[in-house]
Parts: sequence; C-alpha cells; structure tokens
Amino acid sequence: MTELSIGFTESERARVGELYWAAFGPKLRIAFRDEATGVAQVTAALRPDRALIARVDGQVAGMCGFHHDGHGAVDLSWARLRAGLGTAAAAWAALTLAPLDRSERKTPDGRERKTPDRREMNGVLVLDGICVAAEHRGHGIGSALLDAITELAAQHGDQWVQLSVVDTNPRAEALYRRQGFATAEHGSLGPLRHLYGFDRYRTMRKRTW
Repeated sequence: MTELSIGFTESERARVGELYWAAFGPKLRIAFRDEATGVAQVTAALRPDRALIARVDGQVAGMCGFHHDGHGAVDLSWARLRAGLGTAAAAWAALTLAPLDRSERKTPDGRERKTPDRREMNGVLVLDGICVAAEHRGHGIGSALLDAITELAAQHGDQWVQLSVVDTNPRAEALYRRQGFATAEHGSLGPLRHLYGFDRYRTMRKRTW
C-alpha cells in the first residue's frame, strides 16, 4: 500500500537523497568535484517541508519536491554551498547550477520574473523534481505523487502546477501528459548542452481547477 505525506525523518534523509541523485545527478554532477561530494551536498540540502514522500510498506519509494515561500526541496543556496565546499568550489557550483533553472524563470504569460526566487511566482506551484525508485516504477506511484501535489497546490490557492522535463526523458514526459500537463514553452541550453548532457527542455503546466 502506498502512503503519501509531506516530510521525511532524518533516518530517511539518505534514502531520499539517493533517489534524488539517481534521477537528477547526471545533470548536477558538473557542479561538484566528484559524485560523492554531489550526493553529500544534495542530501544535506534536502528540506523535509518541501518534499512530498511516497512510502510503500513504510519504506520511501518516491518523492516530489516543490517550491514555496522562497525555498525548494533542495536548498543549494550560496551560503550552504560556501559552507560545505569553500568559496572557490562554491562559486563554480553556483555558476554551473544557475542555467538549470532557466526553464522556470517565466510567468504563465511569458514574462521574466522579478521576484527574489526566480523559481516561484504567484498562482503557480513549481515542482522541484519528481523521482520514483527503480524497483517501484510502473506501479502508479508517480501518478499518485502528481495527483497529490496538484491537490496541495489547489489547497494553497495556486491555479497551476509547473514542471520542466528534458528531451532525454520521454518516459517522464509521457507520464506528465497522461496526468494532464501540457507544454507551455520550449527551451534550449545551446552550447551548454555538452556540459549537462541534454539540449532541449519543455516547461509543462497543469491547471489545478
């Protein structure tokens, strides 16, 4: 039986970090000197209050992060990066992570956001990654997470749920379309595609009511 709830315990932190890195590590890897450092930084930066967790038989099987009140599920702020990596390595990490939120900088009407947190806007709940453990895929956990996060957005008064998907992940895009998400805009990393391992991405949105 799948159970969904906001938050995870400290004893579950490593498992949630493992799932997040397995899903998004390939594009985050460039920001850190090695994979172990990346996993450690991402895991330490996870915020329980910005993570919807799916558990099967009491074990973490998936998660869906989201942005709210200026914070996402993985809070890789400059202060945190500098404290964990030192100034030089933190500067590199911040520089290489910045292009990855490019697809989330615009409002639903296409304007550039001017808010302090570029990934957050009025009326829109922006997702900060959805991932399901390999052994649990194909059992409806991803769909359950998306249904629950859409309900959460509606409870917060948001009209839209927004996410981004890269062109190398057609399976995820197919799931989002089945769940009612539609492409709002396309984007490209251009020459940076060689650093991150993908070129094009889609920003997708779904109405909550």
